[in-house]
Amino acid sequence: MTKIIKARIIKKKAIFYTTAAIALTIVIIATYSIHGSYKFSDRMEVIQTRIETMNFFIKDVEKDIDKGIFIAGFRSLLSFNQFIATNGTFLDSVSERFKESFLNGTISQKPLSLMKDSTFTDWANKISAEADKIDIKFNFTVNVVKLNQTDPWSVIIGVNITLDIRDKRNTSYWIRDRYLENTISIIGFEDPLYVVNSKGRVTNSIRESNITSFVVNGKADNLLVHANNSYYIAHNDSPNFLMRLEGNLGNSTFGIESLVNLEKFQQQGLQLKDRSIVDYIYFGTKATTNFRVNNTPDWFKIDGDPPAPGPPRGDHLDIYQVRNITI
Repeated sequence: MTKIIKARIIKKKAIFYTTAAIALTIVIIATYSIHGSYKFSDRMEVIQTRIETMNFFIKDVEKDIDKGIFIAGFRSLLSFNQFIATNGTFLDSVSERFKESFLNGTISQKPLSLMKDSTFTDWANKISAEADKIDIKFNFTVNVVKLNQTDPWSVIIGVNITLDIRDKRNTSYWIRDRYLENTISIIGFEDPLYVVNSKGRVTNSIRESNITSFVVNGKADNLLVHANNSYYIAHNDSPNFLMRLEGNLGNSTFGIESLVNLEKFQQQGLQLKDRSIVDYIYFGTKATTNFRVNNTPDWFKIDGDPPAPGPPRGDHLDIYQVRNITI
């Protein structure tokens, strides 16, 4: 009987120890699982935070790219004016020199003071330095830089760029090609035709004329105001702004022209030419038939076909509305 009781006690203890061991094992497994779950959750939270940081950075970069393009483009055009005024020569290639100035801040490898710390490359390097502070690698490749004239009063800068943005912790990366355009008004820039042809003594800033009726009741008073200020009008027989930077006097769909105020040239001791005062004709060599205009200075001459009855022919006598008041 005593042996039976002892066996029962041993059996109960065995069941107790087995149950306790199972329970302890479950607790250990559960504890490890919870700990592992917390570690995984923490890692996911870190990754999510890094991805959000990348997203915010990318959005800021995309906003700032436009600013970088505008600043570098605007200063490049100003540098063109400065280079032409300093050297007294036109640019050999606007497209090539613009890309060089835009990216490197030079023209023919000569540094431009206005481009110091203002090139597109400078902008990208500043972005890269800021990215490094938050453990992001920022790399860029400029594939194409274009400068085009798409209307008489502004130019468009087009930049194709590859952006490579990576998290240094290898949580995410972003590679994308972007083509961006930015428009810059040419109003206020100096016309290089005046600078070069006057040996730097006479300058003329591009200002669009608000005069549309040049001759009223046979009087050319408005035309004289237009000419005295050398305001500009759009005309498709004239060179556009980018062509003027190269000294190209051909015609463009987006051409502009002014009337040269020869009194300013005379005041600077420059010899006057007996030519039409339409700027690209006055500064060129094209042979034209020129006409004096009633009640204007002796030097005031406009080119065109000989006056005759009939509809306007579309030449300068008609554009400036003087066909019927020539002398």
